[in-house]
Amino acid sequence: MNIRKFFASDEIATRPLHHVMRAGIILSLLFVVLASMSGRAVAQTIEYDLRTVSVLKINLPVSQAVTVVLSDAVSKIVAADPGIADAQPITDKSIYLVGRSFGTTTVNLYSEDGTPVGLLAVEVGVNSADISRSIRAALPRSDVKVNTVNGRVQLSGSVNDAYSMEKVLEIVDQYGSPSIVNVITLKGGQQVNLEVRILEAQRNAGRELGIQWGGNVGGVSVDIGGGPQNPAANAGSFATFITSVISGVSGVSLNATINALETKRLVRTLAEPNLTTLSGVTASFLAGGQVPIRVNDNNGNSTLTYRDFGVRLEFTPIVLDDNRIQIQLSPEVSSIGSFTATGDPVFNTRTLNATVELRDGQSFAVAGLLQNDNNLRQNQLPWLGEVPVLGSLFKSSSYQKQETELVVIVTPRLVQPAVPGQELATPLDNSAPANDVQFFALGQMEVTRQMRRNFELGAGTSGPFGYIIDLGSEGGE
Repeated sequence: MNIRKFFASDEIATRPLHHVMRAGIILSLLFVVLASMSGRAVAQTIEYDLRTVSVLKINLPVSQAVTVVLSDAVSKIVAADPGIADAQPITDKSIYLVGRSFGTTTVNLYSEDGTPVGLLAVEVGVNSADISRSIRAALPRSDVKVNTVNGRVQLSGSVNDAYSMEKVLEIVDQYGSPSIVNVITLKGGQQVNLEVRILEAQRNAGRELGIQWGGNVGGVSVDIGGGPQNPAANAGSFATFITSVISGVSGVSLNATINALETKRLVRTLAEPNLTTLSGVTASFLAGGQVPIRVNDNNGNSTLTYRDFGVRLEFTPIVLDDNRIQIQLSPEVSSIGSFTATGDPVFNTRTLNATVELRDGQSFAVAGLLQNDNNLRQNQLPWLGEVPVLGSLFKSSSYQKQETELVVIVTPRLVQPAVPGQELATPLDNSAPANDVQFFALGQMEVTRQMRRNFELGAGTSGPFGYIIDLGSEGGE
């Protein structure tokens, strides 16, 4: 079809509508084909002048090909290892070279009479340019150079921290290289200080109220239990009043004990570990102790192992771009709750494993766990305990409540070490042990710098102070 003729306005006007639409579809397909042909990648071509170059080195990515155009005709092509690089002749002056696998090999070129006329030294590796682009896209601030050596990837340059190094190796690993020569240097790891506040509060409350009956009715012993074993103080006087009324009936001799108990318990565990470590390096903290636990081996022999308990913290910070800090946090709060029949401890443990991302100085509550356990129990004499009001004399009720709350708050900070010669403050800088006078006379166990200065200047005293020595008057008086 003549495209220029078709677009003539007179011819378009005289054609039917469906003919125009059909022609438009054909034109659209034609433009797509032309566009695809124009955008098709052209195979890479390398020229080899056999008269001036004895050995031509070619770096070829694996699974890619290149066309080698020769200056003179050759009759025979021999590849030392076709499994690494396969060479196929196209014409007597062109070779199609394909990279099969990682490694190095040679391709020898011979003339018609068998004389060697050229040599291709082929190194098949990864696409170093593509790897460099991927690294720059993932880590724009890094300075990493990618080369190939004997089919292996060689990495050089520098990165800021261990996280960047790990990211670079992860990217290179995606290209399938059998081995990596890594000579990247770290500019200097960033140090992260993690402030952690761990609080566990346990609140226990219990109430027990009941009446315990004992005695005999018509010669038959009666014992109706209820309530705790330890009755409240002064309960005997009220029980005597009740039993004196009931015992007035002939043949009935009873005694009653009122059991009343109320308990409250509050336990608070607080730890504020403050740890500093390098980016990518795990740091740990434990405030507590160890207890021995008996463990039987395969022969039935009992051995001792030690179990940590208390407040434990493990974290691994990774400094990202823009001073973002990724933290893998694993706090644990454990205590000895009870003991088994053989004497081994039973632990109450709260653990957490979380990964958060914060900026320098930001805080985040990674745990706010609340647990409530309520236990209601009621013991009563059948039928009599169901009677309203009077039934309270024949039943015992107990109420137990246990509430536990765990809160973990983390705050990361980027820190730098102190400069040489700078003295760091300690908790003992502002205080010192008291001397005999300060301890015995003033009752001070330790004194601060301001207190010592006040002692020296006599602050708060009137008249002479300090050491007064009487040398006597002149003239022998």
